[in-house]
Amino acid sequence: MLSNYKKLNNLLGWLVFAIATVTYFITIEPTVSFWDCGEYIATSVKLQVGHPPGAPLFQLMGNFASQFAFGDVTEQAKMVNLLSAAASSFTVLFLFWTITALGRKFLLKFGELTDGRIVALMGGAIVGALAYTFSDSAWFSAVEGEVYAMSSLFTAIAFWAILKWENEIDHSSRAHRWLIFIAYMIGLSIGVHILVFLTIPAIVMVYFYKTDTKINNTKFILYNVIGILILGIIFAAIIPFVLWTFGKLEIFMVNSLGMPFNSGTIFTLILIGGGAAYGLRYTRKKDSPIWNTLILSVLFIILGYSTFVTLAVRSNANTPIDENNPEDAMSLLAYYKREQYGDFPVFYGQSFNAPVVDFKDGNPVYRRDDEKGEYVISDDRKASERVFDPEYVGLFPRMWNDDPASVPNYKKYAGITNDKEPIPLSKNIKWFFNYQVGHMWWRYFMWNFAGRQNDEQHRFEHTKGNWISGIKPLDEIRLGPQSNLPYHAKNNPARNVYFMLPLILGLVGAVVHYQKAGKDAWVVTLFFLLTGLAIAVYLNHKPFEPRERDYAYVGSFYAFSIWIGLGVMAVYELLKKQSTGVAAAVSVVCLVAVPGLMAAQNWDDHDRSNRYVARDIAFAYLDSCKPNSILFTNGDNDTFPLWYAQEIEGYRTDVRIINLSLLNTDWYIDQAKRAVYDADPVPFSFEHDQYKQGTRDVIYFQDRQVPGRWDAKDFIRWVKLDDKQNKFTAFGGQKELIYFPMRRLRVNIDKEAVLANNAVLPEDTGRIVDYIDWNLKTQVLSKRDLMVIDLIAENDWTRPIYFSVTVGNSSKSFFWLDDYFQLEGLAYRFVPVLNKREGNNPDFGKIATDVMYDNLMNKFEMGNMEVPGVYLDETNRRVIFNLRNIYGRLAEDLAERGRNEEAMQVLERAMEKMPESKYAYDYFMFNIIEGYYKAGAQEEAREIINTFADRLEEELAYYQQFRGKDRNKIQAEMNAAASYFRMIVQLVNQFEHKGNQQSMSQDEIYQRYVDALRPLGLA
Repeated sequence: MLSNYKKLNNLLGWLVFAIATVTYFITIEPTVSFWDCGEYIATSVKLQVGHPPGAPLFQLMGNFASQFAFGDVTEQAKMVNLLSAAASSFTVLFLFWTITALGRKFLLKFGELTDGRIVALMGGAIVGALAYTFSDSAWFSAVEGEVYAMSSLFTAIAFWAILKWENEIDHSSRAHRWLIFIAYMIGLSIGVHILVFLTIPAIVMVYFYKTDTKINNTKFILYNVIGILILGIIFAAIIPFVLWTFGKLEIFMVNSLGMPFNSGTIFTLILIGGGAAYGLRYTRKKDSPIWNTLILSVLFIILGYSTFVTLAVRSNANTPIDENNPEDAMSLLAYYKREQYGDFPVFYGQSFNAPVVDFKDGNPVYRRDDEKGEYVISDDRKASERVFDPEYVGLFPRMWNDDPASVPNYKKYAGITNDKEPIPLSKNIKWFFNYQVGHMWWRYFMWNFAGRQNDEQHRFEHTKGNWISGIKPLDEIRLGPQSNLPYHAKNNPARNVYFMLPLILGLVGAVVHYQKAGKDAWVVTLFFLLTGLAIAVYLNHKPFEPRERDYAYVGSFYAFSIWIGLGVMAVYELLKKQSTGVAAAVSVVCLVAVPGLMAAQNWDDHDRSNRYVARDIAFAYLDSCKPNSILFTNGDNDTFPLWYAQEIEGYRTDVRIINLSLLNTDWYIDQAKRAVYDADPVPFSFEHDQYKQGTRDVIYFQDRQVPGRWDAKDFIRWVKLDDKQNKFTAFGGQKELIYFPMRRLRVNIDKEAVLANNAVLPEDTGRIVDYIDWNLKTQVLSKRDLMVIDLIAENDWTRPIYFSVTVGNSSKSFFWLDDYFQLEGLAYRFVPVLNKREGNNPDFGKIATDVMYDNLMNKFEMGNMEVPGVYLDETNRRVIFNLRNIYGRLAEDLAERGRNEEAMQVLERAMEKMPESKYAYDYFMFNIIEGYYKAGAQEEAREIINTFADRLEEELAYYQQFRGKDRNKIQAEMNAAASYFRMIVQLVNQFEHKGNQQSMSQDEIYQRYVDALRPLGLA
């Protein structure tokens, strides 16, 4: 068998590859997914510029993959998704070969490589590779068009390549080509994601272990430090320095020497090429192979990074998606360094409660001025960076984010009782281990190798997103009772239990690996820690993230899968009787118990085939708008799928999408002022110099006791003034800022224009107001606020203006315009008709009944969300909240108008598309219930109520099992269930008993309510 080892290794590797490929290809999402996928697909297919720090190689590969759709735009997203699947399959292939490479060395520590050991070796590699194949996080990334699958592939290739170098260095003079290959992979990977950087210390240790046979403790520490330094140099020095050099020489040669644009860029290329050529000749002449390899490696890193030229080329073409507009070296450097997102401390810096004591200057921002023929400063960045009180600045600042959403969570979960005092290091360390390690890495690790409770996002609850094992006594220690789980908790497809078998097998592999091959074990440990723990350190997560971040740590799960494979070999070696039959038996048992179990448990919640929810909801947002509309959105999931719909499928390209988060940037406003496809430019009246970076980023209210109101156009004229009249000095006189003395605005309405453009419903023509009085209830206005005010002020009603329903849930979110909203689907239309909310009604806007009925019943599709077996994770299920809400509101409105038959049609469609068996009833069901009651369908309303009550009784009975401190930890869930039950009782009382409390007290639902809540002291 040893003589056929190479063939066997290759054959079984490709067999595992085939299994992974079939798995991923048949479970892939056939179209766009939520989050960044819509952006990546759109920017890949049309080679556009996505968000920093960019992924040009992924986009180039995605563009290539999309050609296999052969012009069918509905298949292009699938092709990009298949690229991720293929990358993941190759990752599994290289994992197999990595395990056999390490496993062979490992087994030789026990003796010669017998047939039994070869069977164990191959069996272990199959088990380890397939464990990763079916692991939760890797499978998630494999079936969508995102960068993490391809990033994992580069990581796998780089680690496998250093093992190839190690194997060849003793007998081949060409072995160093593998080091150059690794450097090239690192350079290329920057065009996807920088995860591969974190393998560098492990790669360096393989090199030193091979080249230095006498490593003592001092050398061991030194070599590890060198590995970390090389990582830092490549990440923070080589690429930024190259871009910095390009930028500085370009500015110097154009501005100081008067040379044409791009002279500095050309000179820098010559400098790099000439320097590399000289260095290679010199090292060859001096017979210095190590230095020669080093120069080649740096050169190949830069060569790999050259894919970023694609971004600059495409940005200069002004593509419809052109984020940050990185057209030259300086802007490309800012793009690479993610300056748009700001900076945060990692090892030293401020705590969240640090007082700002001063401001300092930042680096000026340059832009190309074709008229002057030079680069000019567009933002001097004077007094742009905060200086904090030194007492609140220290080592390892884990609690740093001063966002109002984060601060209460720091205080609550870190036990900070006095936020006026500096945060001690001990508190930061505690927070690091409790949240950033425990919550943001270890929990994800255990999801993959112990089991997962469900797919609900975790915020320290006992009932959401924890890891579980399926071993009831063990789980109950951490999470309380595990018996009598409620229906939806028990039947959540993402409730996966592995009984810790993958974890145990991996730990056995790790322990025995250390015992027999400590050096190799340390290399894998470095790989494991740097792609896990080190990421937790670097990302310095705030509480809480918008979504689970397990995909960021997949490298550490890959490393642990190596130990799972070695664990099979270790089990075989621990048995006294050894033979090919025993090795095969051990392999088969481990295969069934680990990857077999993982596949069986994970299949239903990783199978995205036949799911079209993100695409169809994107269509629904666009279909909520009239032709030639402007639609304001706010986040990833109400923007990126819409970009996909327009850019790839060419759907409703007349609607101009304006993302409010991006509207604070000058480059995005520039793009909004350009026509795109069938959409006209957004008619902002500001000129570029009036909103360029550093200009009117923020303006401040100063109460100068100005009486009355200002016309909104006068307000904009005031803001545009470029003299001392509207300015005040700040930061010790370092900077002039603009203030506004009036917050009470008026928008005069041209009724003839409103009627001519059909801007209101026929029934509302008599309700058109003469003017809109607009109160800005804020002390500060950002650039995006000014743009919205400008658009409203200049609005001539030729273009409908909409806000997506997901922009927010407060008047402030909607710029205090919500009294003039009209709901037409998944978007509110801004109309000159007063639709003021009554009392504490949380719902915005009047229902545009006929328009909304047509949209919801004839245009909206639901992406197969109702089809059995089509899995919707938490992100997809969040869509249900808004859908149930708008269907319920429409039904109520129809019923109140006496159109009961249509109301019933709306309600039946809602119930058909969002069945309770798949989507738990929640707060947003109450509009549905009220709709049935108002339509005269008491029986149907009561049926929903009874099912709702059944589920609540299950929940409350489950919570009764909790005692002591555990009861406190599920108090929020208990209160929510109790609140829903009370609302049910109130609805029954209102519609069936007409408010008669005595009659209601005899109702069965009331008795069920009392019986369910009394044991908890809530009735």
